[in-house]
Amino acid sequence: MRALLFWLSFTLLAEALTPNDAEARLKMALQIAREHNDRGLVTQVETLGRQFKEALPSDAEAQLSELETKVGIDAGGWSMAGQPLFHPTREILEKKQLLGQQLQEAMASDDSARVKLATQAMLTVLGNQAGLPDGRRIGRKPKGISLTEAESTKLFLDAMKSLGSPIKRLMEGRPLPDQMVRLYGYVLNACTDIQPFVQKHDPSELADLQRLAEGCAKILISLQQPEGHLPFPDLRGKNIRFGDMINRQLDAGKVEVKDGWLITADPEGGSQFDTGVCGTALLKAGAVFKNESWAASGMKAAEWALKQKCCPNFNYNAFSISLLADAYRHSRDERFLKAALHKFRVGVAPGQAPNGRWMDAHNARTVYHIIILRALGDLGSVVKEERAEVDAVAKPAIKALLDEFDAMGITVEALPELLTLSRLYPEDTRLKTAVSAMASSLIEKCTDGKNVKMGAQPNQLAAVPHVP
Repeated sequence: MRALLFWLSFTLLAEALTPNDAEARLKMALQIAREHNDRGLVTQVETLGRQFKEALPSDAEAQLSELETKVGIDAGGWSMAGQPLFHPTREILEKKQLLGQQLQEAMASDDSARVKLATQAMLTVLGNQAGLPDGRRIGRKPKGISLTEAESTKLFLDAMKSLGSPIKRLMEGRPLPDQMVRLYGYVLNACTDIQPFVQKHDPSELADLQRLAEGCAKILISLQQPEGHLPFPDLRGKNIRFGDMINRQLDAGKVEVKDGWLITADPEGGSQFDTGVCGTALLKAGAVFKNESWAASGMKAAEWALKQKCCPNFNYNAFSISLLADAYRHSRDERFLKAALHKFRVGVAPGQAPNGRWMDAHNARTVYHIIILRALGDLGSVVKEERAEVDAVAKPAIKALLDEFDAMGITVEALPELLTLSRLYPEDTRLKTAVSAMASSLIEKCTDGKNVKMGAQPNQLAAVPHVP
């Protein structure tokens, strides 16, 4: 009987599939396949798309559902692990394009009131689709493992050694092939965060840690452009998504490539990503390792960020907020605090949806939600009178993340971000629980109790000893 009911429901679904629905679901499957950088999977999606354009076969639903499962989407196309995905109507898509242009113009005006009007118009059009991501990741249910300070410090050092020759290359200050500069920022951040624990528990490793920090800082300073921003690698022919983006920008005459790098600041605001990560890393490392030239390069990056107008991609603006907040912490120069608050009011706060995420499907993704949360934590850590203003945005954003963790498990690496937020909101017991779960998840990614590998971002693993 159950088999008969399943067959009947499946048949009804197949009959209900329309060309428009199939096109929308294939578009989502293609997007996620491209992000996997899996050429074979991309080809499968594109092939099915061409077949469906001619006519939907009788088993169209079965073929589409099978492909969605391969990509990682629930069969049916509009959820992952049961959590809803962005599923717009044609009317929403048509209006969204015009409203997106209006938001871009509002951001360019640098007027928070105008930006709020644009985001409210978009929220109205999106309706119940506001704040839903167009992609999710399968979560992990950690076992609840914890380590002592000394044990987690050793795990980090052993995991770094497991990387072998690339680490030696970084110690020599030589870039790795086809890597974004954020990688060197993450490693430098890791060295900075782990340094006091290495000094305390295994000082014999300090010399190598110093060499690794020096090598990464050397790479970043050598790549930093005269204006202060960090470049982007020329990934044409190596990465599907970024290769296509670079080709579009080159065809439009918007960027310049030199020695394997896009040395022009991204006209769409994307340079705030690497400049924010690496500028912050240089500032923090300069303070901990007492190297003023590193700190000076971090301040140069902050000066560049200070001059950038906000863009419609909220998480790009968030990177600059984190960098400016840290520049203020380092220098106590009020210009940086003022700029960070302005970018928060123009480039982040207006875009929050009622569900606590950011309104557009891209920024509603958890990985970008974390970037915005990081900025809120960094800004909240340095403001005083404006703290309530930041809290009003941060608290629902935290709730949205923790709700996902409860439903799906740990879906992203975000231990340094959660630690910052838990210090700001010590009364949030769910947040405290999430910190412990996140630490356990990172430990489990890097060791089975016997073997050790770098299964997480180094800056994430370096935060484990900081967990109370």
